[in-house]
Formats: sequence, C-alpha cells, structure tokens
Amino acid sequence: MKKHLLPLSITLLLFTSCSKSFEEHLIGKWKLNDSYRQRLFDRDGFQTGYESGVFTLNENGTATYTSTTDTLNGYWNADRYNNYNGDESRSYRHLQLNLVNFPQNKFINWSFDDFKYKDSRDRIKATQFSLSSEIIYEFVRTP
Repeated sequence: MKKHLLPLSITLLLFTSCSKSFEEHLIGKWKLNDSYRQRLFDRDGFQTGYESGVFTLNENGTATYTSTTDTLNGYWNADRYNNYNGDESRSYRHLQLNLVNFPQNKFINWSFDDFKYKDSRDRIKATQFSLSSEIIYEFVRTP
C-alpha cells in the first residue's frame, strides 16, 4: 500500500502545481468579437466602438487597448464571489476592465458580473446583469 502512495502523491503534486488559476488564463491578447443585449425572447446586437482593436491583459494587472486610431491604458482585475439568494448559492467570476486615454477623452469602464471560458479558454463570454436583460460581450483570444 505504501509503495502506491508515493507515485499518487507525486502525480497529485504535479497536477496541482501546473494548474493555472482562472485569472492567469485571462493574460494575453483579446479581440471583442460580439456584443449584444439578451432578453427573454430576443437578442439585439450593438457596436461598442472597440471591435477593431486588441485588448492586452498583462500579468501585473495592467491593460491596454490598441487600434489603428486609439491607445488606451489602465488596469484589469478578476475575482470570484458567491451570491446567496435565500437557500441557493451561486458562484460567479467578476471581471473589471478600466482603460483611459485622457487627451482623446476616451474611457472604458466595464464591470462584468460574470464571465465564462469557452472553446478551451480561447473565448470569453462576459455578462453584465440587469433586471430586464443581460448585456453580453464575447472576446476571442488573438495571437
């Protein structure tokens, strides 16, 4: 029994030490692919003005948005939280993105109530909750 314990311990150590936190998977370059308001029976797409550029999320928490005409700088933050509703509890992932270019008077202050990875973490579906709908932004990882 003891001879099986050592290989099992080493395997568990390797899997836990090599796994990344959900925040680490956000590090990289992302392109805003789609944005829309999802209601119960319909979906309305809209343009944010930031579809043509690339969002870069750095390991140190800084962030940039770069397009052919704009560069905005700032920070990003992500964390987990639980929402308790009576006897029911649900876990969410919060994402905050704050970028600014003062000379051009451009600001991005997006606070997403939840986000989920899709397609092996190459896509993000970020959601802002409201009473009548959800506002959804879908990002795609870029090289």
